[in-house]
Amino acid sequence: MRYALIAILIVALAIGATAAKKEWTEPVQGSRGLLDCTAAIDINCGDVVQGSNIGLPNNVVAYSCVGWNEGGGEAVYKLVIDDCYIVTATISGMEADLDVFFLGSCDEDDCLAYGNTYATTACLVPDTYYIVVDGYGASESDFTLTVECELCECPTDPCCPSLYTCYDIDFNESPNDFWTEPCEGDPIWDWGVPAGIPAVACDDVPVTNILGTIVGGDYVPCGERAVIGPFEINEYCWCMELCHFYDTEADYDGGNVVVSVDGGVTWQIIAPHRGYDGVGSNYGAACIQGQPIFTGHQFNGAFLRDCFDLEQYIGQSILIGFNFGADDSVFYPGWYIKWVKIGSDEPSSPVENTSWGRVKSMYR
Repeated sequence: MRYALIAILIVALAIGATAAKKEWTEPVQGSRGLLDCTAAIDINCGDVVQGSNIGLPNNVVAYSCVGWNEGGGEAVYKLVIDDCYIVTATISGMEADLDVFFLGSCDEDDCLAYGNTYATTACLVPDTYYIVVDGYGASESDFTLTVECELCECPTDPCCPSLYTCYDIDFNESPNDFWTEPCEGDPIWDWGVPAGIPAVACDDVPVTNILGTIVGGDYVPCGERAVIGPFEINEYCWCMELCHFYDTEADYDGGNVVVSVDGGVTWQIIAPHRGYDGVGSNYGAACIQGQPIFTGHQFNGAFLRDCFDLEQYIGQSILIGFNFGADDSVFYPGWYIKWVKIGSDEPSSPVENTSWGRVKSMYR
């Protein structure tokens, strides 16, 4: 009986370990095209299906979004969406350590989201996507796969059309007098020549210098705010465009944009037009616990634009801050700010005639 109890305890511990962080290995790159989707099973939003990766082909060693050793069979599902959705793929009922990966195409190097038990994407445009249930190490098991879709406002690029610029903060040219403030953690923000990120930013502008989280390498455990400003917001100067790149551990590490109207005494989170990617975990990252954040691995590994409505601050002088936090395991390049532009769509049209609603309608 004692040995039986020990055996049961070992199994329970092994299953429970799936909720913990896995050992990190460097992501395998250059293995493009190994994933086989010829037998992909069609799945739809709202479906709950029974599946198994037992005995299925093992073509992929690792996925681009995380360096876990995925040596089990690959159960592949094809999801076609005809509107913009945030998608969550959840696996349950397994008796081994399985993981779920959400891909932008049939390619393990096109990983958009991942997780031990669930993967949640940013807002996706209509297209064909793939969900893969794989096994950590050589794990195989039956499972239940649930796909939930939440309608979202389709991403747009650019977000401030024909931007007339009141302020143009380009970090190629200089640090622009940015400064930092602690927010419950250690320093992280830096300015200089980047490494390990895309060489060109929005509008195909080369990146020579940048504001980022350790510009020469991956971030470390941290929690700090980078601050720029002040900026005078008025009826001709109310739409903020951010050109940035981020590559972080999804749901655990990331950052958000904040505004202060009282010289930095208090700060308010502002959301981009498309929304943030997720909510910071309470696992331990300073600055961002329980807050909406940019997190995970950015679409197509490229710089993107996000824009923010500053209408509520018209008539006020504001500071703009960039909070970033990371816990003590699994590190990526981080968050990099190429430029911040504030303006409107034309200098002769105040906000009353060129409202945020009109800006958004231009991209529907």
